[in-house]
Order: sequence, then C-alpha cells, then structure tokens
Amino acid sequence: MGKELIIPAKKLIVVALRDREEEVLRRLGELGIIQLKKPSERDVLRLAEEEEARLRELEELYERFMEIWRTLTLGVSETPEEKEEQEAYQRYNSLRRRLSHLEAEENELKKRLTIVKALIEMGEKKAPETGKFQDLFSIVGIISKKALSDVKRKISKKPVILKYAPISESEVLLHIIGIIDLWKEIVKILNDLGFRELPLKEISGDLRRVEEITQERLRRTHEEIQIVKHELEMMRASFMGFSPEEDGRLRAVKELHERFMELKKILSLEPLKHEEEAEIDLDEAKRIIDQVYERYNLLSARLGEIEDEEKRLEEARELINMLERAGVKELPELGEYENLESFAGIIDPESINSFKRLVSGKPIAYDVKKVGEHLAFIHIVCLKDLVREVKTTLSSLDFREVKGLIQLPKDINEAKAVIEERIRELDDRRKLIYRDLQKLREEFRSKAGAISRFLFIRLRLDEALLKTMKSETMRVIQGWIPEDSIKSVGRALESLREELDGKLLYEFRDPSPDEKVPTILKNPRIFKVFETLVRQYGWPGHLESDPTIVSGILWTIMFGMMFPDLGHGITIIMLGILFSRFLKKKIILGLNFRRLGKLMIGLGISSTIFGALVGEFFLTEIQPLLPTLRAGWLENPSGVVWLLKVAVFFGIAQMLLALFMSVRNHLRNGELAEAILGERGIAGILLLLGLASTAFSFIGVTVIPGVLEFPELGMRTLTSWPFFMIIVGLIMILVKPFFTGEEKAVGIGLVLETFISLLANMFSYMRIAGFAIVHAALAMVVFRLMQANPLMGIGVGLIFLNVFALTIEFLVCTIQALRLLYYEFMTKFYQGTGTPYTPWRL
Repeated sequence: MGKELIIPAKKLIVVALRDREEEVLRRLGELGIIQLKKPSERDVLRLAEEEEARLRELEELYERFMEIWRTLTLGVSETPEEKEEQEAYQRYNSLRRRLSHLEAEENELKKRLTIVKALIEMGEKKAPETGKFQDLFSIVGIISKKALSDVKRKISKKPVILKYAPISESEVLLHIIGIIDLWKEIVKILNDLGFRELPLKEISGDLRRVEEITQERLRRTHEEIQIVKHELEMMRASFMGFSPEEDGRLRAVKELHERFMELKKILSLEPLKHEEEAEIDLDEAKRIIDQVYERYNLLSARLGEIEDEEKRLEEARELINMLERAGVKELPELGEYENLESFAGIIDPESINSFKRLVSGKPIAYDVKKVGEHLAFIHIVCLKDLVREVKTTLSSLDFREVKGLIQLPKDINEAKAVIEERIRELDDRRKLIYRDLQKLREEFRSKAGAISRFLFIRLRLDEALLKTMKSETMRVIQGWIPEDSIKSVGRALESLREELDGKLLYEFRDPSPDEKVPTILKNPRIFKVFETLVRQYGWPGHLESDPTIVSGILWTIMFGMMFPDLGHGITIIMLGILFSRFLKKKIILGLNFRRLGKLMIGLGISSTIFGALVGEFFLTEIQPLLPTLRAGWLENPSGVVWLLKVAVFFGIAQMLLALFMSVRNHLRNGELAEAILGERGIAGILLLLGLASTAFSFIGVTVIPGVLEFPELGMRTLTSWPFFMIIVGLIMILVKPFFTGEEKAVGIGLVLETFISLLANMFSYMRIAGFAIVHAALAMVVFRLMQANPLMGIGVGLIFLNVFALTIEFLVCTIQALRLLYYEFMTKFYQGTGTPYTPWRL
C-alpha cells in the first residue's frame, strides 16, 4: 500500500564510442529494463566535468572547432590540418546552399503537383491550352474561395464555361473558356477579385503521366534533402561537440517501412511459414524495395495501357454496332493528313445546332448520324490550324472523341473482326504480365521476412537514438532502471565492457530533486489487475503512496455491499472466468476481456459473501447469516436503520484512512505544515472525527456495543469534547496560511470548503445502503408477485428482474462504487501526476 510497492528508480548513464553504439543499444534493448531518457545539456556538461580524464575526446573536439575559427578569421591556411578544417567549413556552407536550393525545388514541385491534381479533378486529361484564339479565349489561374462566389455571380449570364477545383483551404484553381469578344471584360472582373493568372508551360501532355513524374521527382528530391541534412548534421556535430540526434534517418526509415508495408499490401503477400535467416542492411533493403517498386510500377503501367486500349476498343466496338444498326456500311477514314485532320466521336443531338452556329462560315466539313435516342455520331474534317479551336468548342458541348476507330478498315464487318483480334492480343499480353507479377511476388516474399525484421529493429534503434546525445566520437545514453535491477544490469554492462576492451563507461546515479522520475509499481500478482482502476485516475508519482491494493479492496467491498446477492455473485464469477480464460484477446472499451474478467471475479466474490450475509439468492429471500437480520428484513425499520449506520461507519473509516495516507505523503515530501495544519492533514482528521462524534453524540449512536457508544446529549453536545475537536480542526486550517506564506483569505475559504465537503462525503456513503435497499426491494417485489400470481412472479419477477439486476443494476453499482473510490476517497491523498515506467525493448 505504501512505498514498498513502488520500486525506486535509478538513473543509468552509459557512454560508448560511436562505432559501437548500436551494439550497446541492442544489448540494453535485449535486457528490456531501461526506460530511455534524453540527456539534457546540463547532464552532459556535468558528466564531462566529473569524467574529464575519461572524456578527453570532448576537449579535442572543441580545440578543432577553435582551429577552424582561427583559420577563418585570419584567412590564411598555414598547415595541412588548417587547410583541411577550412575546406570542411567551406563544404558546410556549400551544403547549406544546396539544402536551400533543394527545399525551394521541393516547394515548387509540391505546388505543381497540387495544380495537376486540381486539373484532373476538373475532368481535364491534358493541360488546357491558354491564351486568345481566333474566336475563343482560355484562361487558368488562382483565386480565393471567398471571391469564387462573386466570379460565379458576375459571369453567370455570360456565354462562358467555368471550371474550378480546390488547391488549398483558401484557394481554388479556375479555368474559364469564352468568346473572344468577352476577353477584356472577363479579365477585368477577375483582376478586380484578386485573380492570379497561372502559366502552364511546364505542364504538358497526359496529366496522369505528369502527376506520376512529378511525384517521383518530389520523392527523389525529398530523399536528397534528407541526405544533405544528415551530412550537415554530422558536420555540425563535429564543429560543436555533443548535440541531439537528428530525426532525418528515422523519418527515412519510417518512409521506407511504409513503402515496404504498402508493397506487401499491393502484392498481397502472406509471410512464409519457414523463412530463411538472412543478413541485410539499410542500403540493401532500400535497393530491394526500390527494385520491386520499379518492376511493379512498370508492370502496373503496362496493365494500365492494356486497360486503356481495351476500353477504347470496346468503346469503338459498341459504336460500330450502333452504326451498323443505323444502316451504316462503311466507317470514315480517320487520322492526320498533310493539311487536314479527320476525327470522330459521340455528341448529344441537342448540341448539334450549337456546334453548327459556332463553326458557321469556317472551312469545316462534318457529317452527323443519329445512332440512339440521346446519341449522335459526328465525323469532322478540318484544317490542322483549326483542330485545337474546334476540339475546344466541342469539349464545351460534351463531345467525346472515339480514338479506337483510327486505323480500322472501312468495311464495318472487317473492322469488327480487327477489334476482336486486337482484344484477344491484349488478353494474351495481360496474362503474361500477370505471370510476371506472380514471379515478382514470389521473389519478394522470399526476402520480405528478413526486410521486415531488419526494418523493425532499425526503427527501434533509431527511435532510441533520438533519446540520446552524441559527439563526433561518442554517444551518451541515459535512462531509468529499477533499483532492484542494478546488480543484473551492472553484470551485463561489465560483460559488454570486457567485450569492447574497456571502451565503455557506465554509472548509476540517484535522480535529482527536479527530475520527473517514472513510477515502477510492484504489486502482488493478485492485485495487479486493480492497477487499471488507478491508471484511469492517474499514475502515482514516485514519492506518493501506491493506492492500488487498498483501492482494489475498497472498490470490491463497496460493490458487494451495494449488490448483495449470492446467486448473482456466483453468476458474475462464472462470467469473469469465461472472459479471463476464453476471451483473452478480445477488446471492449479499451479494456481487454482478460482484465475485465479478473475484475468481475473479485466483484462476484464480494457480492456472493454479502449476499449470504443479508440473505439474497437471485432476488429470492433466504435466511441471512448475520444474526441481527432475518428474512424479509426490509420490512423491519430497525434493519434499514442498521444498514444505513453501517454504510456511514464504513464511509468515515474510509475517509480517515485516506487522510492518514495524505499525512504520510506530506511527511515523505517534507511538507510538515501541510501534514499538520492542512485540510488533508491532521487538522482534517480532527475535523472529520469531531463532525462524526458530534453528530453521533447529538442523536445517540452505538458504533460497537460495549466498546464505542455515544449517549444522546442533544444540545449539550455543543459543550462536549467532540464539538471542541471541530473547533480545533477549523482553527488549525485557518492559521495554515500564516505558516505556508499563502494569502490569509485562503484560510477562510479552506475552512468553509473543508467543512462542507467532509459533511457531503459522509452523507455520500449512504448511497451504499441505498443501493442495497433497492436490491432488497426487488426481492420483495418478486416475493409479492409469486404470492399474487405465480406465473407473473416467474415471468416478470424471477426472469425479467434478475436480467435487469445482472445488467443495469450491476453496471450502476459498479460505476457508483468507482465514483465513491475516486471522489470521496482518492481525492484526499492522491494526485496521480506520475508517469508509468515503460522500459525500451528489442
């Protein structure tokens, strides 16, 4: 219950050479005892001062830094060593400039990728042409989301096409196509609303392909940035001595691990049952993953091309069938010629008239054939100079070009045969690609296990390195270990030091007063499950009393007093065994069934004991084991009063225990004034005892017959010793600010708050008796129903009310017992501001 259940933590400091740091970390991870703590600069300086002779390398690093500085200020290279240092500094500046350039390039690629994705979202397949044409204009740019509604409103009645897509939380990409006569007017409207025109010179070709290329460039640029950052960090460490570990490599390994997991997912890999052990390093893992990705992307791209080609052929086949049903015997000749271009597609018949008006008077030939109720086939021949303008016009009319008709025979039957042959060829190519994918999957599966294990260990090591400090030659590792593990850890480190020829420094220290030390709990196995209850309130500090055992016992007892039923208790025990034994891996509300089951077993035992004492069995009254009660005790007012008294006595005893634990905590922390004069100290104990004794003396109460009895004094209580205990307790709380340096008015507030809260807490424990009475009342209802109508007594009474009790009443009693534990008991001594001990393991 106290300090013996909290194991003191010691600080372990290990100093290793950089070339053996991972070996040391692996050994510590295998021990699984140390909780890593990042050393502060003060820790490192203190270590350097105390171990000056054994850390001479640190001084040498500072001397090198001073040599570089002297060389830079003089501007003269006097010796080869100084020249080397000067070149190192110049390399450092060169890397900084390179990093700045790469970061600017990365930002530009991110912007370009955002624009490409927005264009794709608009429905564009290629980057739109912008500028002024013969009869139309096209403009693309960025505008704020707030101004978008104004743009829509001002151009809503004008013959223009408006497309847009969001590129950030506050901006959208805008594309407007309109008649050339409206150019100046539209531009003025846009400029007035803060429109920024966007050149698309660097975005050309198929947008999906541009997106893939940009993403790949962005990935490579990011990787190069990480490499440059790592080199800069290494040089910075050599200039400045000890420094924290950069997270660049960790991010790179995490990204590689994410790519590996994504690759496993897309290749649908299942781990081999018997994998061969294989040594692998980071470069090898990256090379394998990149190669597999490259091969997969190539095969996936080829599959995509086949899918697109097949889609075009199926679209052409469908159109040919429609043309055949419409009486067409020959297909038009499509393609590019010397000065002309011939193309065809599908259009809505209602848009034909609009197309005719737009191309009226231009050297354009077209032929329209209706092939469905809402579809028409249109064949267009025009000069190459007009193709872009005509296609832009058609795109505004929902025209869809059918490219699968190109290079097909004129005869429809021959064209259909050619299409079927091409589709068969595509299917054969697809099968070959699937075969290559399966081969790639099998090759990667043979190496996936080794890569997975390596990346897991690499991530754990890099995460651990972030909690250390380093210089060019040394690594400082620091962490917390339980005091009772010092001997075993010392033996392991001593063995490692012998393996490293003595090139390892370690020592154990007591924590500083201002350090946040993790709390290491060591409760008996039977009570460890109750740590879950304590954790919900807060983890105990290393100088606090561990409330796990006492809290678990009190919570269990309070539940049994509220839910006293022999039959229900046995049922809860059986459910607890079921959950803890057979549903171990299931999770409910963040609590695994194993722990929940163990808690339920304790609650069931308590309910069984108290059910036997008060005489309840599945809401059926039996003879109580308590000699002061009889079956049907609820009908006897003395039995109810006795139960209320027991609940209040139990509550007062529980509150006194909490206050004594609070005094102990204050004394342990050296807070003598709080321990004596505090509302949670001796003053609070006197006040609580005085309030309880005064109330008992006023009405006359027997606590323990023949041992502790309070005669009825009535108003004479105001002149008795219990009342003076109240006065003494209030005065002690009132004068506390004079000793602690707090505001004097604080004492008056504390007096009122403590007086009211202690009274409220005492009465709050009466709910224990209240819920027990409710349970007994349910049993009485069952008894009356059985007397009046046995059928109703069995159906409504024995079945429904027992189900109600084992669900709703069980849940309510559990929560109410927990509430009493947290608010009436633990608030008086427990702060719960500690941190749990979480050792690092490999």
